[in-house]
Amino acid sequence: MYNGLMRRNKIAEHYTERISRKAPGYDILDWESEEAQLGRFSVLSEHIDLNGRSLLDVGCGVGDLYGYLLRSHIDADYTGVDILEEMVQEAKRRYPTGRFVSGDLFTSDMMAEKSFDVVYSSGIFNLNLGNNTAFLKSALPVFFRIAGQRVVFNLLDPGHPAQSERYAYFDPEEVVSLVGEYAGNVQLVQGYVPHDFTVIAGNFHEKRVV
Repeated sequence: MYNGLMRRNKIAEHYTERISRKAPGYDILDWESEEAQLGRFSVLSEHIDLNGRSLLDVGCGVGDLYGYLLRSHIDADYTGVDILEEMVQEAKRRYPTGRFVSGDLFTSDMMAEKSFDVVYSSGIFNLNLGNNTAFLKSALPVFFRIAGQRVVFNLLDPGHPAQSERYAYFDPEEVVSLVGEYAGNVQLVQGYVPHDFTVIAGNFHEKRVV
């Protein structure tokens, strides 16, 4: 069963103590390296022309995707949202020109239908919450309700040789099948970071987006 409060508590327990003004963003967010974090961002920018498009970064952390867009001279209308207020405050400190908001996208109607061209999320399903498949299934209709053109997110695949109970892993083909209930065009991208995959979905089935 999906439990929003339990999810928030586990996320806060894992990440709040990691937030530091001196630590790099990839370390705060528990990525293996900066190169791996940037590799995940590059999949988004290489497969979708973000210039002139509105982009919602779900689980924005300390705003590193916004920084990546600035350095890459990509002119996207960026908004970052994170469940932890402490993350959002640090993102605002690091990137004063960015738009960052705090809130739980999955337990409130804080974002209107079709309010962003692209909804993107990197890593929010990785921490083992004890209910990650249910969390993903509950998140998908929210993503597709808010997105007007594309939904993009990444996951860890179960072929990782150093699996840990700390993290959650997903079968790529099963995830593609789930996403196919909402979109007619589902692309699976692999190989950019070992044992990670990105799903890019478009051509939404309007009748499935509730």
